[in-house]
Amino acid sequence: MRKWKIALILIPIALLFACAQPQPQVQVEKKTDWAKNFPTSLHYTRQGKITFYSAQNGGAELITGKPIDEFGCIKCHAEKKANGEPIVTENYVPDCYDCHVTPGDKVDDSRCLACHARQKTEIAVLNLTDVHRSAGMKCIDCHSKEDIMGDGKHYPTLLKRETMVKCENCHEYKSNPAHILHGKVYCTSCHQTSVISCYNCHLDSAEKHQKRSFRPLAGFEILVNFQGKVYPANYMTAVYRNKTFVTIQPFYTHAIGKPKECSECHGSEPLKEYLSTGKITMTKWNESGKMMSSVKGVVPLPPDWKDALKFDYITYIGDPSNPVKPEPYNWTYLKSSSDAMQICCAEPLTRDQIEKLAKEFGKK
Repeated sequence: MRKWKIALILIPIALLFACAQPQPQVQVEKKTDWAKNFPTSLHYTRQGKITFYSAQNGGAELITGKPIDEFGCIKCHAEKKANGEPIVTENYVPDCYDCHVTPGDKVDDSRCLACHARQKTEIAVLNLTDVHRSAGMKCIDCHSKEDIMGDGKHYPTLLKRETMVKCENCHEYKSNPAHILHGKVYCTSCHQTSVISCYNCHLDSAEKHQKRSFRPLAGFEILVNFQGKVYPANYMTAVYRNKTFVTIQPFYTHAIGKPKECSECHGSEPLKEYLSTGKITMTKWNESGKMMSSVKGVVPLPPDWKDALKFDYITYIGDPSNPVKPEPYNWTYLKSSSDAMQICCAEPLTRDQIEKLAKEFGKK
């Protein structure tokens, strides 16, 4: 009995002593208020479009002379909310329910592709394959919550975003001799099979709130200098009231595969054409067949790119307010000169870089 009495006395003392000892710090994960961050995200602000469009950045406003609001670009959206509720354009403001039935639920790729039509075209129309999709990966496996819902900071474009997706976030490349040799070349320049341009955005139609371009063109990529590396880029062309515009921007498709052969960069047809003529034919219109042929292969963007790149511009001669998908006969040749040309967030290749490509190919 005496032992039990002693135990009853010692247990509270022991508990008191234990509580007085320094306890290990439990790391509590800081919970991010995504609803608070969302208004700073590019999904909400649409600032990327505003940045590229603005006249001060050399954008399409130079040929329209009108604010971007008049073209419906800022209110671009899917047809329905995630729960199936139709979206009324006039009242549309981006919110959580564009993607989520219940905030916090897992978003399926179909929701992403409901808005990101170019990426949908890569898969559904052009059949471009991708090693990540083939492995069963989803959009959110690469694109972080910060990418989608913001990190609390405002960015002029995703190309300036600190949380921009980078291959090296997952892939180790230093041990590969080819990677070491091409240390100044970004991964996707070699591993990407193609970019995709929805050719000749018709801003006269956009003014009537109808999204219209001729058709997607693929089978090429442009090389520029971006963030200290040779990086893939794309072009987009636009026409407004017979004025023409082209922009060059860093870009990659979700079409990653085996690396290119050396000759695909160092001996590409666009490089050959530039070395022999000083020109690169980007597009060529066939009026009788109502067809647009596109450049193929790797296009090294030269320092004199504004003079070197040649585009055939076309214009839509149907009713610009007609929502019906236009047939080729509704397009006709306009001209082959650009009234405004823009390069955003990047620089063309230097003369030394062009000469290095030529030297490797056996020409100087």
